[in-house]
Amino acid sequence: LDIGIGLGRTTGHFAPLVREYVGIDYSPSMVRVARENFAGFGESLAIQPGDVRQMPEFETGTFDLVLFSFNGIDYIKHEERLQALQEIKRVAKPGGLFVFSTHNIQYVDRLFSIKFNKRLKHNLYQIYRYARLLFENGFPYKYKQLNQAILVDGVNHFKLTTYYIKPAAQLEQLANSGFINIRMFSLKTGLEIDPAGLNELTADSWIYYLCEIPG
Repeated sequence: LDIGIGLGRTTGHFAPLVREYVGIDYSPSMVRVARENFAGFGESLAIQPGDVRQMPEFETGTFDLVLFSFNGIDYIKHEERLQALQEIKRVAKPGGLFVFSTHNIQYVDRLFSIKFNKRLKHNLYQIYRYARLLFENGFPYKYKQLNQAILVDGVNHFKLTTYYIKPAAQLEQLANSGFINIRMFSLKTGLEIDPAGLNELTADSWIYYLCEIPG
């Protein structure tokens, strides 16, 4: 099960490798275009509307692997996020896997950094971006002690809010939702992250999590 596929950014990578691929997206227009993009894959591929918070169309224990890529889980409310985790666990098979990424609140200081170069237009935008981040969110130090927060971080021209969470808090959230054998991987290096250094994870804007559904 591939959740939040948009126009099918991950479909072409995964669909040829599995016995059965189901891609869902909340947006009917995205589903329509994704179906057009992958019309030649045959019966092993299905693309349909779906809402991760409630998926009654799928029976309990259906999927070997559930993927929610590109921080899609960060664009629903906190309570709905917890609901989505429960629903994902329900539709996955015992012993199956759940893979997703989520924004790292310990990166927020770097989010507010200004990166100048020799191009005037770029530098002017960097100043605008910094001012807009301050206007929308306040100073970054206020997020240092929070487990999670909602930020306006510039996505879609500052029109969307994004959920950020501490890695330690995300591990706890997953464990409380019933997932086991949780592993973490760096966005920058792709390497597995040692849980002993969670509080020092400031270089990755988001982190990948690999979880197992208990048998």
